[in-house]
Amino acid sequence: MTLFGLVRHGQTDYNLQDLFQGSSDIPLNDTGIAQAHAAFDALPAVDWDVVLSSPLQRAEQTARIIGEDHAIPFGGTEPRLVEIDWGEAEGRPVREMEEKYPERAFPGREDHQAVADRGYDALEALEERYPGKKVLLVAHGTLIRFLLSGIIEQPLPSIPNATLSVLELEGTTWHVSMVAGQAVDHTVEVADRSENPRFILEKSHLTPAAIAARDAASHATAHPAEGADR
Repeated sequence: MTLFGLVRHGQTDYNLQDLFQGSSDIPLNDTGIAQAHAAFDALPAVDWDVVLSSPLQRAEQTARIIGEDHAIPFGGTEPRLVEIDWGEAEGRPVREMEEKYPERAFPGREDHQAVADRGYDALEALEERYPGKKVLLVAHGTLIRFLLSGIIEQPLPSIPNATLSVLELEGTTWHVSMVAGQAVDHTVEVADRSENPRFILEKSHLTPAAIAARDAASHATAHPAEGADR
């Protein structure tokens, strides 16, 4: 069994300005650097064996800060952990693009199921590479949300910056025990590793649950919470 900790990177200026970020390679801002340093302050100590990250600089910066602060060796980057490519929405205001393209159907957007599938591929490959280890992965809000939504079979709210989610993988059994710092208990077993997709990501999972509910209920004009995953 391999224990995975999934950490969303710290804040960037795109997060602060409420812009779609996706595959754009944006660095941490000062708040994001501070969040990375404080990421594990309120969490139980875990003896992580290695930390890896998405190759995007905001994720690698966060991983290296956490690794240095907690004496966790940096194991490099994993390309399959990169954030979704939002296509035409990259670098554009969230509210403007969601109003223009309902259900986030942005031209050129990467398919949400394909994003989840490459994430599951990465986790399976890393489970084989680090059997029985505790592996910390620093990645991105939408990718992490997609992975967990598929396993627990329900839409999830936005994953806040610098929060930890935890899952275990052993063979074909997936167990989620924490989502963004909150304890959960959900186990799923798939038929075999050749099954693809392993978990069906519904179209409703594309938008964070709280944002979808807000928009459906009131078409509120307030912006999403600072640092919402996008």
